[in-house]
Amino acid sequence: MKIAIPVKLNRENPPLAPLFGKAKWFAIVEEGKVTIEKNPVHGGKSVIEWFVSLGVNTIIFQKMGVTPYEMIKEVGTMDLFHAGDERILLNDVLEKFNTGELLEIDDTNIDMIIEHHEGKHTHGEKH
Repeated sequence: MKIAIPVKLNRENPPLAPLFGKAKWFAIVEEGKVTIEKNPVHGGKSVIEWFVSLGVNTIIFQKMGVTPYEMIKEVGTMDLFHAGDERILLNDVLEKFNTGELLEIDDTNIDMIIEHHEGKHTHGEKH
């Protein structure tokens, strides 16, 4: 399993970055080893393409728009988990993931995440 999580900083145990597609860094977790990778792209769709190239199959996030979600569904090989809306550190979210405390996201509950996300910011256009 290879997990990707947007984080705010390139340091040990950083806080999660709330906006998925605009995160400057991603924690990549594989076999318990965490590396922090600089996001080489911009926007949720490009991030998903990057994840496909890395072999990521699990994403933990706080806020995500409809475009990356639809792309994840098209890819069909990635599981999504919501980290909640409160500030949380990487180690804490990984512990919650490992103990099954994170909400798995699918078509039945993504609307509440996207509505929350879309209501918080604007791209200068209507969604």
